[in-house]
Order: sequence, then C-alpha cells, then structure tokens
Amino acid sequence: MPASKTPKFDALIDKILDDLVQHERVCADCGKEFKIEAEDITFLKMFRVPPPKLCPQCRQRRRLSFVNYSNIYKRKCDVPGHSETMISQTAPVMPWVTYDHDTYYSDSWDPFSYGMDIKTGEPFLGQFLELLRVVPQPGVRRGSESPNSDYSFYGKHMKDCYYVFGGRRSEDIMYGSAIYDSRHIVDSYFVRNVELSYDNVSTNNCHKCKHAYFSSDCIDCDFIYDCRNCQNCFGCVNLRNKNYCWYNEQLSKEEFEKRKKESGLSRRSSSIKYSKEFWKLVKNNPVRASRVFQSENVSGNDIKRCRDCRDVFQIEDSENVRHSGFVLVFVKDSMDMSLSGHVERIYDSQNVGTTDVKFSFGVKGSSECEYSMNLNDCQNCFGCIGLRSASYSIFNKKYSPEEYWKKLDDIKSDMLERGEYGEFFSMPFSPMAYNSSLAHILYPMSEEEAKKRGLYWQEETDVDTKGLNATKADELPDDIANANADVCKLAVIGEVSGKPFRITQRELEFYKRENVPLPTDTPYQRILDRFAILNNFQTFSEKCFSCGKTIDSSYRISEGWKPYCEECFREEVL
Repeated sequence: MPASKTPKFDALIDKILDDLVQHERVCADCGKEFKIEAEDITFLKMFRVPPPKLCPQCRQRRRLSFVNYSNIYKRKCDVPGHSETMISQTAPVMPWVTYDHDTYYSDSWDPFSYGMDIKTGEPFLGQFLELLRVVPQPGVRRGSESPNSDYSFYGKHMKDCYYVFGGRRSEDIMYGSAIYDSRHIVDSYFVRNVELSYDNVSTNNCHKCKHAYFSSDCIDCDFIYDCRNCQNCFGCVNLRNKNYCWYNEQLSKEEFEKRKKESGLSRRSSSIKYSKEFWKLVKNNPVRASRVFQSENVSGNDIKRCRDCRDVFQIEDSENVRHSGFVLVFVKDSMDMSLSGHVERIYDSQNVGTTDVKFSFGVKGSSECEYSMNLNDCQNCFGCIGLRSASYSIFNKKYSPEEYWKKLDDIKSDMLERGEYGEFFSMPFSPMAYNSSLAHILYPMSEEEAKKRGLYWQEETDVDTKGLNATKADELPDDIANANADVCKLAVIGEVSGKPFRITQRELEFYKRENVPLPTDTPYQRILDRFAILNNFQTFSEKCFSCGKTIDSSYRISEGWKPYCEECFREEVL
C-alpha cells in the first residue's frame, strides 16, 4: 500500500470513520432529525469525509442556491476599461467581480495573478471568501458554439435560443430549460427530441404537441399526460398506442377532426376551459406515484435506466448515486450532487463534469479537486477559483507536488479539527442572489429571512417599458388570429404575478404559426408553473391508492390525486 500523502489528515479522518455507526442527528439548518444510514457511511468512507451536518434536503437547497435557472439581468461589466452593461445571470446586487462572456473565457487575464498565501491555523472559509471577492466570475455561464443565443445560459451548441437555461444541440428555443436535441419549441422543460411544440414538461420524441406532460413518442396531441405512442389525441391520460381519442374516448377519424376543428384552441378562453377539464381528468385517473423506468434498486422520482440509486430525482443512466438530483446523466459512485453529467466519484458538489471532486462548484474536466470554483482541466487543486489547465495549486498559487501535499495535509487537518471540513460552501458564497436562484423556486424564503442569513437579495428591477402602453393580460386579444404586431408594443401586466412583461415579435410569429393563444404572465411565472407540474421535485410517504401499501409519491391523496405504486399502475392501466 503506497504511503499516505496526507498522513495527519488520514489519521484524523480514520478515527472519525472507524467509530462511525448508524445514528440520527439534528440538522444544523432546519433543526429536523435525519438519519445517517449504513449506505451513507459506505459513501463517507469511500470519500473519506465526516458525516454531514445538514439533512439531505437542506444540503440540496444549499447547492441549488448556486444556480440561476430563471432570471436574466443587466449589470455592469467589471473588466478594466469596460463601461458597458451586459446580459447576465448574476444579479446587480452581487458584489463579485464579474466579467463578460468573451473576456472571461479568454486568455486576457491571469487567475494566478490573484494568488494568496493561505494562513494555516486560521479559518479556511474566511480566507477563501477574500479570494472570492477579487477573482473574476463569469457573468454568463454558457458552453461553446451557441450562436445568436446571448440570452441563454449553461447549455452547449444552442442556436438561436432566447431565455433558455441549459441544454444541448437545440435550435430556435424560447423560454425553456434543459432542452436537448430539439427545435422550434416554446415554454418547455426537460425535453428531448421534441419539435414544433409548446408547453411540454418531461416529454421525449414528440412532434407538434401542446400541453404535453410526462409523455413520449406522440404526434399532433394536445393536453396529454403520461401517454405513449399516441397520435391525434386530445385531453388524454395514461393512453398507449392510441389514435383519435378525445378525453380518453375513442372516436372515429371524422368525429375527432370535427371536434378538433370546432375546439377553438386559438382562443385563450377555450384553452383555459379545456385545460381545466383535462386536469380534472388527470386527477380522476391513477397516476404513477413515482416515474421510474428500466431501473433496479432505486428510490425517488423521474428515474430512467439507473441502478442502486437512493433518494434521487431527475436522473438517467446512472449507478450507485445517493441524495442527488436535478438533471443528472451518466453519474456513478456519487453522493449529494446536482446539475452534472458524465462524472464519477463526486461528493457534495454542483455543476461539475469531472471525476474525484468534493465540495466544489463549476468544475469541469478536472480531477482530485476540493473546495474550488470555476475550474477547467485542472488536477490536484484546493481552494482555487477560475484556474485553467492547472495542477498542484492552493488559493491560486502554484506549488511543487511535494509542497502541495504538505500544505494540503496541514490545511485539511486544521479544517477537520475546527469542524470546517466536510461541507459544501454555505449559501452566502453563491454567485447568485437567493431570490434569483433555483433554491428559491424549490425552497422559497422571504427577503427578511434571507438577509438574516447573510444572503444577497435582488430588489425588483424595472422592465424596460419605455415607449410601451400598459395593458392587463385579460385585455389581450382572446384569439391569436386577432393579434397583430401592435401587441409587441405593449407592457402586459401578468394576471398572477402582477409584473409587466413584453411579447416579442419572434414569439408572436410562433404563436400565430402554431395557433397558440398569447401568454398572460411573465416568463418567470411560466417557469414557476412548469416546476409546479413537477411538484417541485418533492416526494412524500404516501399510501398506494389501490393496494394501500406505503410508497414514495410525488402526489398526495389529500390533494385529490390517486397515486398508484408501479405494480398497481401496470395492472390497472398498462
């Protein structure tokens, strides 16, 4: 067995892990009890970290406070000599030095120029915060080759996209999140291979579908829920291999086409009426308590082709993952992570694409890194920010391998003894204001509470309504056929949010082409509505509506749903 490179730290962590047994502890944030189970201990020993101080849900909130999946701002560019404002995910209130996209990802600045000597014996996180205050942050987090997509973030190879957060290889997308291999869609979330569609949530391989949820391989359908391989269906739930169905009633081709023609879906009033009838039908039918497909030994929701994954959601093609969720693909041997793909051995990290990383954010193509942010192609870095193609670095200073391991042993030992080591960065370290983060959508917090916690809060910014006429949403043309370019000159007041928003010419063209009524609220409110359909990724201990056994469920019987366990759902529906 090779000699330890961090002998002092290894001796300390060995003592903690050797004595570690299953137990309950109180979350240091919410105050609720949570369990450290045998499977958790297996992971903790693999990663050589102490048990967490926060419960899984509070750990998730802490991570998700570092990502903005819903808000776009204008803020000053902090590049020396620049005076322009830029489109950014980073709220104006945030104090971090923030560079525009082209400058940040160029070689015009040197992250090593901000290097600091770490003071052993003093709290690590306080010193890291000093470094965080001076090293530039990216004003836009977006991958390569995304032409004409200045108002899009996180994704790669996204063309002609507007107000889009995350995705790959997609074109002509407006107001979407996590969009993959899709084209010509609006107001959708987590879709793959979808075209010419509107208001889709968790759909795959669908074409010309509107208001489609948890469905796949469907064509020319409106208002469908958990349908497979259907065509020309309207207001349908749990159907398989069907054609010409109306609210689950089989019709002839002629009768279906007659009803569809008379439906008046181009009118907002008609769409609202059909939507109410549709959701009533959804609640009157069995729903999968949790959507788990082609998976073995898993728990959670929205799981596809996984094995040995516990307490996970929205995860695909992964193995041996725990307490993780939100757009995860090809993950292995990892715990407490979000928004990542093609990774192995990751612990308590966010937005990573790499191996062997702990307590880090925005680390790509790197390995053996801890407590770092915004690294690319790095190895053996600790407490670093913004480095590229670097190794053996601490606080943005280079060391020889021998110096690095000696310093690292001292730092990690001191952190462990002080109780600092073993937790992801706290929320005040986030590059995002809390109310612009994904955490605020899933775990809402008042401004007063946020500020009491030392978090940043972005005051509402004014929408540019110069030269526009204000109008209420219900005063917009009911029928899209009656909407003309004049609606693009209006400041529309959202019917739920009460906030002004604009309808762009490009949107209007889509709505008219696809016969979709004008939206009645802000893009942000529409994002909230889509997350509500996913029940904000929550699961509850519930009883199967059919057999009565205890199950994990995204739906509550007390709220009018009929959640079925997988066995009962298959027996009654499939």
